[in-house]
Amino acid sequence: MFLSTTFRRILTEMFPVALACAGCLMSIGCGGNSATPVASTDTPAASEPSQQAASATVAASEEKPAATASTSKTRHKRDEVWVDENGQKWFGNVPMDAFFDNAYEVASNQESIGGAVVAVADAGGATDPAMTPAAAEASDPTVAAASDSPKPPTETTTAPEAGGEDSWATLITAATIDEEVKSIRNFLNENVHSVGTFNSSMLMIPPKAAALGAVAVIVMEHPESVPWKDDAKYVRDLAKKMNSSVLQRGAKDQKRIEELYDAVDATLSRSKPAGLEEPPESDSFAEVAEMRLLMMRMEEAEKRLKTEAGTEGALGEKKAMVAHEASMMAVMAKIVSMPAYGYGDDAKFTGYANEVLKASQDIKIAAESGDFAGYESAMTRVSTTCSNCHSDYKND
Repeated sequence: MFLSTTFRRILTEMFPVALACAGCLMSIGCGGNSATPVASTDTPAASEPSQQAASATVAASEEKPAATASTSKTRHKRDEVWVDENGQKWFGNVPMDAFFDNAYEVASNQESIGGAVVAVADAGGATDPAMTPAAAEASDPTVAAASDSPKPPTETTTAPEAGGEDSWATLITAATIDEEVKSIRNFLNENVHSVGTFNSSMLMIPPKAAALGAVAVIVMEHPESVPWKDDAKYVRDLAKKMNSSVLQRGAKDQKRIEELYDAVDATLSRSKPAGLEEPPESDSFAEVAEMRLLMMRMEEAEKRLKTEAGTEGALGEKKAMVAHEASMMAVMAKIVSMPAYGYGDDAKFTGYANEVLKASQDIKIAAESGDFAGYESAMTRVSTTCSNCHSDYKND
């Protein structure tokens, strides 16, 4: 009877404790798994002392029952509930204050802590905590550091500039075009208004007209603007007509050239005459100007450079003239190497033309920097290349 009463008493006292233990085990997981991690919002420096304090508390709690058990004269069972001489309540060797007072409420609490959503294990088994990015940054300082660090700048691909080393914009400026056209207009104005002046300058008119026509085509393709750009096709067509036939001495051709020049002059002055024939939208350089006439313009440029800038002092004084003539020589070299003239697939001829073009550019650079030795070297290249070209193609 006594044993039965004692057994009932033990069961009555142990049942609440067993329920509390079961709830605690459900909250921390079974089978020896570590406790569910909870994200901390503290900084690493602040959390380290807390962790040390927690470790000390655990160590103290582990040492306390051992010490009490060793000093206790009575040996207690693992599932026995008892009270020591200090009033501390124990469950076996574990102090009762290690358990939650409301185990079921704690186990079912899913409140977010520090931005982390903790998934509590269900009856089927434990699950790992699912953490939001904010919680990951809070719990792991390296994540926050990585997210705060500046990202490398995105590489920007710069689009290449239009044209190249031999583009119109590189070889000749709108100002140089304007100066060339002005020079041609002055020459024609002085030599086409009378039969006498026409006859004396007749052989010089065709290369001037060819240069004017070629420059008009360049204006149509050049990225820069000139005042008469919209009427460039009319200038091109009128210059082309000046060389439509071989000039003859006398009033007939003088009158024809004079009328064409007057129309050119008015068009360049933005007073295009009424009744002008509508020209085609495009014409190739070869249809506008003969190669031999353009080469005569190149030869004129070379001679002027030699005679007017043949010394170091003259080069310094004639920089503008040198730049102008070198530009004209370069564009003429480019034009005559175009396929429409029939030598586009001739590597030797195009090689000569390209060498003159490059030497002309070097002439401009040397003149601008005052490098007379470089200027002489580039001029020699022009002379040598032209001589070799004429020798190879003299019968063409």
